[in-house]
Amino acid sequence: MDNLKALRSMCNAIASTFYPDNATIELMLFNEGIDPKAEATPKDANLFRVAVSLVKGYIEGSRSENGVSVSVRSEDAIKESIRYYCGIYGLDAEEILSDDMRIIEDGSNLW
Repeated sequence: MDNLKALRSMCNAIASTFYPDNATIELMLFNEGIDPKAEATPKDANLFRVAVSLVKGYIEGSRSENGVSVSVRSEDAIKESIRYYCGIYGLDAEEILSDDMRIIEDGSNLW
């Protein structure tokens, strides 16, 4: 599995129904100096941090947009999911969740 697929899958594992597009994932990996086509490493904490940043940056209230739909899974449930995966990746959940999530209540009105 390459880093691109691993990051996409990790985003979906954290916040079900969230499928960021390839261009967004490639940009995030590029910004971290991670080759999207390279073989993914199991339990890669850097990849997990990128996944969390994608999830935290794409929370929105509208199910019709390309973000994490809080109408399907609440912000609290997503935070609990991040805490759970922090335990698996050996990271401090409070450090990872220290920044607030950005919530757009009606993403459809932004178009």
